[in-house]
Amino acid sequence: MPELTPDSAREIIALYHPAPGTAPAPPPMGMAPVEQFAVQASARGLTEEGFDWMNWAPYQDNRISDPEFIASADARTLRRIATTHLRIDRFVGGHLEQIEETGILDRVVGRLRQLVDRGEL
Repeated sequence: MPELTPDSAREIIALYHPAPGTAPAPPPMGMAPVEQFAVQASARGLTEEGFDWMNWAPYQDNRISDPEFIASADARTLRRIATTHLRIDRFVGGHLEQIEETGILDRVVGRLRQLVDRGEL
């Protein structure tokens, strides 16, 4: 798995918020757009390979969906939040769609943008 860099973070942000007038490629048959985003973002370093998400305290106490926790996350914690949500989707189908609908995914990408803009990545 690649590391998250400022350049890869900008690519992830652009995947989630495409420039006006550009249309993302349609997802493969049977894949929701948010699933396609997750695959592409993971390939650019948004997730942390080998991370023991099930035993991570913020997952255990449900902080991974807390807007304040996401808003204060450093790059490593943000990757862990994203990894956890992606892994949950493997066990609970539709989880990615749910975090998109509730704004959690938007908060994660927004925090990523803040980290890039502040040079904290």
